[in-house]
Amino acid sequence: MRAALTRVTAASPSTVRWIGTCLGLFISIGLVLTVVQDRLARVEAARRQSTAVAIGVDRLLHYELRNLERALRGMAVEADGYAEDYPERSRWDLPAAIRGVVSRHVELQDIDLYDAEWRAIHHGVGAHERPAHPAYTPGHGGGLGVGGLQQEGHGEPIIPLALRTPEGNWLVARLRTSELQRMLEGLDIGRRGSAGILDWNGVVLARQGISGAYVGRQVPLPANLTPGATVQLDMVSRLDGIERFASFTSTSDYPFVVAVGLSKQDAMAPWWRYAVIAGCLLVLYWLGMSYLMRRMSVSEAARRRVHDELRRHADWLTKAQEASHAGVWAMELGDDHVRASAHAASLFGFAPVAGMLPLAEFFQRMHVLDRQRVEREFEQARANGQPFRSEYRIVMPDGQCRWISAQGALIEGEDHKPRMTGTIVDITERMARQEELKRAEIQFRELFDLNPLPFWVFDIESLRFLAVNAAAISRYGYSREEFLGMTILQIRPAGEVEAVLASVNDGAEPRDASPVWSHVRRDGTPMHVRVHSSSIMFNGRAARLVLAEDVSDRVAHEKDLAWRAAHDEGTGLLNLRTFVEQLDDPPEPAGNSGIYAVAYVQLRDLAFVSPTFGHRTRDEMIRSIAQRLAAVAGRHGPLAYVPADAFVAVTRHAADWNELVDELLAAFSEPVESGSGSQRMEAWIGIAFRQAPDQGAEEVVAHASLAALQARAENSRTMHYTDSMADDASQRLAMIDRLRRALPGDEFELFFQPIQRLKDGTVFAVEALLRWRTPSGYVAPDRFIPLSEESGLIVPIGDWVIDKAAQAYQAVAAVGFPGMAIAVNVSAVQFMSGTVPRLLRSVHERYGLPPGSLHVELTESVMLRRPDMARAAMEELQRDGVFISIDDFGTGFSSMTYLRDLPVDCLKIDRSFIRHVHRDARNASICQALIALGRGLGLGIVAEGVEAEEELAWLKRHGVDSVQGFLIARPAPLEELLAWLAAPK
Repeated sequence: MRAALTRVTAASPSTVRWIGTCLGLFISIGLVLTVVQDRLARVEAARRQSTAVAIGVDRLLHYELRNLERALRGMAVEADGYAEDYPERSRWDLPAAIRGVVSRHVELQDIDLYDAEWRAIHHGVGAHERPAHPAYTPGHGGGLGVGGLQQEGHGEPIIPLALRTPEGNWLVARLRTSELQRMLEGLDIGRRGSAGILDWNGVVLARQGISGAYVGRQVPLPANLTPGATVQLDMVSRLDGIERFASFTSTSDYPFVVAVGLSKQDAMAPWWRYAVIAGCLLVLYWLGMSYLMRRMSVSEAARRRVHDELRRHADWLTKAQEASHAGVWAMELGDDHVRASAHAASLFGFAPVAGMLPLAEFFQRMHVLDRQRVEREFEQARANGQPFRSEYRIVMPDGQCRWISAQGALIEGEDHKPRMTGTIVDITERMARQEELKRAEIQFRELFDLNPLPFWVFDIESLRFLAVNAAAISRYGYSREEFLGMTILQIRPAGEVEAVLASVNDGAEPRDASPVWSHVRRDGTPMHVRVHSSSIMFNGRAARLVLAEDVSDRVAHEKDLAWRAAHDEGTGLLNLRTFVEQLDDPPEPAGNSGIYAVAYVQLRDLAFVSPTFGHRTRDEMIRSIAQRLAAVAGRHGPLAYVPADAFVAVTRHAADWNELVDELLAAFSEPVESGSGSQRMEAWIGIAFRQAPDQGAEEVVAHASLAALQARAENSRTMHYTDSMADDASQRLAMIDRLRRALPGDEFELFFQPIQRLKDGTVFAVEALLRWRTPSGYVAPDRFIPLSEESGLIVPIGDWVIDKAAQAYQAVAAVGFPGMAIAVNVSAVQFMSGTVPRLLRSVHERYGLPPGSLHVELTESVMLRRPDMARAAMEELQRDGVFISIDDFGTGFSSMTYLRDLPVDCLKIDRSFIRHVHRDARNASICQALIALGRGLGLGIVAEGVEAEEELAWLKRHGVDSVQGFLIARPAPLEELLAWLAAPK
């Protein structure tokens, strides 16, 4: 033990601290785990005890109630006889039987008998008349029922127990709650524990605990408590607010619940004592450990102070030598050996030795070019007694060269003998710095003189040139002598003197090199330079080092880029962005209110020039027009070109707008000459005014552009902007945006209108009509279909219509009309895309449709746009067996040529000609001509928009094949169409 203590004492404080900390952590973790485990064990034991006590009480209650049930069943037959003999009561002595049972079961107050309707037949001896209580909770086994707790006067509360006799009568025994209370006495539930018996509604029937004043109170039972089950809960009592480990059990066959709770405070009291003792032990251990560490640290600190003091006195000379790269040496005057300090020896590459080193070895390490000189200087100093000073190089064993500065002198030693001693200092770094300074000076001179950019130094006070390089002499044309006799102001324009002086007096570093300065050469030609400068000391004077970068070409290029960014290269006019910027920030003349007029000139038919005459002719015509309009705009304001066919002019005085427009129109009165000849050009002009000083120019130009578009739409040469144009354009864009979301939003649907054959009244086809349903109602087709064609959305919408029409054919065929075709309107835009034949074939294959199941209806505009392409597509459809009709025939440009040459099957006469045909002579003449034309070409005739019986009769008389219209049936969804077809006609 003593040896172990000796080892611990001798150990370092860090080792003891580590061992003590590890041991303390081990003990702490062990105690914590033990305390936690003990707590868990006590909690589990308390829960098990509460469950065991609850089950025991529940079992005792079961036996008690089972005995009472047997007693009641024993008198059930006698009770039925008594009830049957009632009211004579001559055959059965039921009161005697009740008195016998009550005498044997003192827990019963009395027993009553009721018939099946709960009318009293017999009350117990000495009992008052009581009302029946039919609300009984049956037992889990279906036998003895239990009623609610009853309080009769100031007597003891009782619990009615009901048993149904074989004849359907009721025996009601009244159980004293004192019997239940007796079952709870003497239970091992601790000082703050509780035990209770409750009915199935949570009413307390008996309770044992700190206070028994809770009988008759109702408390919630656990939600998961079922008959025959036991539930454990950690809860706070609703009655007395004490936290307990509670168990609820209902394992008996009767609707009672036994609840037993052990106080958490009572159960955990021993654990708290155990935890406090363990904590105190840990605190005592760590306090003792801290005291031991503190004492050892104090002792260790004292020992280290003594040790450090001794080592400081021993090492201060060595550290001083190391810090100064110096060493000490000494030798007897007539001796050839030298005593050197450790650092002095290491400077020469010798290992530190306690004795003397031969002087010859020191000389042997010196550089061969310095050795003889140093030997000579050393011998002269030793012989003459003069101080020795020398700088030389030594060569280390690894070949590295080092500079040494040596000093020495004769002194008298303690034995009164002359002795030479001195120091050696490593000056390698100093010599290296001197060499670097020398090289840097040479490099600076080379950089300065040979720099390809002009370089000079000038005096900050006098502004005279102090030095210039060859590039400055060459670039500026002055000789070096002329430069050195000048100031920097002499190479600057006279107007920049103040700016130059301000720049010289600005002492900020680093300097901003972004401004571009103007310099003047000797011959007077200007140049643009970017100056880079820095403050330096030159020959002891404050000076400025300057590098001048010639950026004349860059400045010219930037000016060109700036012009290109603001102008159109082809015409030389302003671009629209610059035009708007100038209008938004104009030089306001005196008396101008800021209200101006903008004319947007939209060239007409310029798109046909390039395909006809070529791009060169087109560009020549635009330049010629630009020159004419520039002459007009020069008298009013700026002019801009908007690629590829528009100009924008402005008059800053809004009152002169009429004059501006007249001059613009006059500019187009003469033909435009080009390499391809003389061409007359026209334009639509939109005029808009700046309506308020805060209105932006971009908005005004946009208004003028809208007016030009309106002039183009109405084929008018000029048009003034109105707010309705913007509203129309806004609504148009909004509807196009809504159209883009309509198809993916499933807002489109198809309505179907039957086409009836007149000769037999059969419906041989139905026309699919596109409808757009929005939250605010249906949008008229004549509003959204033209917009769909303009925006290109008609193609995917048309594909959707064909696909839905194929599905509609399947639905119509499925209800018994397989020969009824679906007619689909195909837009000219979609038909010209060339995808319709391929799409129809794909739909027929995908849905398994027979030939002729889908009809295609085309307008006359299809034939007018690209006749050859239309003919090829229609022939392809005809080969696929597709029936083709010309829709709205007679409303467009009707040509006999396409009727003769194109594969058309049917003509559909527009409803505008059918209206009042029986009394409108002109409509009748047109219809007769169209019917005769169709008959002559062998085409079928369908009349659209039939709404009156007279119209239908006229069409029958004149040989029309088929009709459709409101008179036959209105367009309807597919479900209504199928119902209409199935209805008897």
